[in-house]
Amino acid sequence: MKTKNNSSIESQLKYIYRLQLIHLRLKYLNYIINLFPVFVIRFLLFLNQKKRYLFFLTQILTTKKKLLRSNSKFKRYKNKHKNKLIQHIKSLTKQKLKKLEMDIEYNSIDLILKKRKHFNQKKNLLINSRQIKTLKKYIMIKELLFKIKLINYNKKKEQINKKIILLKEMDNQIKQKINNKLLKRYKHIIYLFKSGIAVVPVYKKIPFGTYILITQQKYYELLERKKIIIEEISGRILIDFYLANKENNNMKKILFNFY
Repeated sequence: MKTKNNSSIESQLKYIYRLQLIHLRLKYLNYIINLFPVFVIRFLLFLNQKKRYLFFLTQILTTKKKLLRSNSKFKRYKNKHKNKLIQHIKSLTKQKLKKLEMDIEYNSIDLILKKRKHFNQKKNLLINSRQIKTLKKYIMIKELLFKIKLINYNKKKEQINKKIILLKEMDNQIKQKINNKLLKRYKHIIYLFKSGIAVVPVYKKIPFGTYILITQQKYYELLERKKIIIEEISGRILIDFYLANKENNNMKKILFNFY
């Protein structure tokens, strides 16, 4: 493939490979920007789930507190009528007193069981209170960390957007220097493969990604840089590894100077 431009084939290969590096970097930067809203949505769903669980624990705690208060009222009522009960016992006959003793013994066992239950309720109440405090603290820390991440993201997003504008300007400048036919082939390959790889470096007759040997003649022609070499199977544009590596080093500071 020969170019109609006056510029050399080597320059055309440099520009087309440089264009690919810019496009790959733009693709990555746009991916980073689009990724954060997904993180925000997931975090908000996660936080909402934790808050619902906190509400559920709070409701349980409120119910248990009410139950304990009702048990306390019953205890006060029992103490209030204790004296009346003692007087009633004194007025009973021996036979009735024995029967009453048996009833009291039975009720004493029942009372012990109720006290144990009451103690367990208090213990559970304390556990629930601790769980709620821990969960509140956890939610507060997560919200604080999220706010910090959001602030950092907004700063990073501003930097990325500035970088995207700069790279798009470079993209337009480089396109003007590339032969129209070569640029059309590049765009066509990008459209077909969706991988963003249209220009493939070749090292020792092996194109990266395909690993199918090219002929010795084609490899020599590629090293001479006197015409555009096309990979027969995929149709991708080939560039020798040494020129590609040189362009990678030249573009490194421009593409990776901040992120």
